[in-house]
Amino acid sequence: MTTPPLQRYELFHTKDLDHARELVGQVFVPHRLDLVGGSTRFDARMHTKRLGRVAANYVTYGGAVLIEPGELGSFFVVQVPLAGHSMINYGGEMVVSTPEVATVISPTVPLSMRWSEDCAKLILRLERPAVEAHLRDLIGAPLPEPVRFEAGMDISTGFGRSWVGYFRTLVEELDRTDGSMINNRLAAAEFEDWLMTTLLLAQPHNYSHLLDESEQSSVPNRAVTLVRELIENHPEWEHTVRSLAGAAGVSVRAVQLGFRQHLGTTPREYLTSIRMQRAHDELRAAQRDTTTVSRVVAKWGLGHPGRFAAVYRKRYGELPSRTLDR
Repeated sequence: MTTPPLQRYELFHTKDLDHARELVGQVFVPHRLDLVGGSTRFDARMHTKRLGRVAANYVTYGGAVLIEPGELGSFFVVQVPLAGHSMINYGGEMVVSTPEVATVISPTVPLSMRWSEDCAKLILRLERPAVEAHLRDLIGAPLPEPVRFEAGMDISTGFGRSWVGYFRTLVEELDRTDGSMINNRLAAAEFEDWLMTTLLLAQPHNYSHLLDESEQSSVPNRAVTLVRELIENHPEWEHTVRSLAGAAGVSVRAVQLGFRQHLGTTPREYLTSIRMQRAHDELRAAQRDTTTVSRVVAKWGLGHPGRFAAVYRKRYGELPSRTLDR
């Protein structure tokens, strides 16, 4: 039998419907949960792992169920079916969700669902204040009304397929037992930002037109230069795209577009490149008895030493320990 995702983070496995309702309600919101369609089988399981502003979940009920949470209020969810299907009533709009069609649920839209007996889903919870703050940073303007996504998300092709790939990467990293960079606070924060940015680009919503690149004017080279200088002068600082944009006095979106226009890269990739070069220079200059590879990796915020070593070898043609031994 295949091990289900996020097995290390099991919250419950129960045949008691009331127990499942209570615990799922603690992670999401209190809700109605009933067996439907003459189903008598019930074998529910939930795995959950929170990072900072998002939480990854695996849920299956092992029976045909009706779920009525109403409005979620304080968070968004993206539901990605792995098996089975569900009927989603999203503010009066009906969506059939399958392994090729995910659903993106906004916090201010009433929700009810019917899951098939074999339905199993990966569910990403994204905190509403975090998504709204992230979107404000991207567009550089306040949000006069709540964010409302379209419900159905085609994940078989295009941007939807790309986004669900990033979500699955998060789950795979959480499932690793040999150490993952996602356990690093900075790396996790950057990945959360990436999930929010790409979701806002992949799935239509009432602010999508403000993120359309074809409507964006050219970004002044001055802002890109300021960010580059800040990265190059202080690569050891705990930079994020948001903090870099704030230092340059522009929106996050403007920084991202500016780096793409003027440098053909992203701020995150540029920062990593500079940190890798500084780590390489330090390893070349240091003596084995005065430092270690792990100490250099930690100093420059380059995550897990094993992953760093693989990237370093690809870039410089040798392991970092070899450079240090020279």
